[in-house]
Amino acid sequence: MRLRPGLIAAALVVVSSNRLSYAQAQSASGGCRVQGVWELVSVSTDGKEEPLAGYRQRKVVTPRHFMWIGQAAKRDTLPLSTLTDSLRAYSVSGGSGTYTTVGDRYIEQIDFFNDSRFLGKPWPAKCRIEGDRWYHSFTDPIDTTAAPGPYHHVIEVWRRVP
Repeated sequence: MRLRPGLIAAALVVVSSNRLSYAQAQSASGGCRVQGVWELVSVSTDGKEEPLAGYRQRKVVTPRHFMWIGQAAKRDTLPLSTLTDSLRAYSVSGGSGTYTTVGDRYIEQIDFFNDSRFLGKPWPAKCRIEGDRWYHSFTDPIDTTAAPGPYHHVIEVWRRVP
């Protein structure tokens, strides 16, 4: 079968316009494309790096929902001789809910969490994706009108898990 040059050119125009439309759609939805699995790699508060000290945390983000889970380091080496040892060895933290993104804004609505003060409240943050890194920054506490302070600026950096 012999392909005609005009047909090939038309096909390239269609493919190019589809790619352009896809790129425009990505751009219009903002740079905050967070769907996937992420692992926490660093946290800083007010510009000061906080050591994770082996604490591990993962966040799973679907098209509408998120869930994160975390655990302390060296849980399996504790002697379990005290109640505190047992609580640390068997404790896993986390939460989940829904989220929305608008431009560089990422807003979680927390449905499950160990601290009931956060349930049902929006948790707004700034979001920036660079390569396989998600820069998630927010002010803590989130409701600066109700809390007397102090306020802290937190930046979490997450790495996309392949």
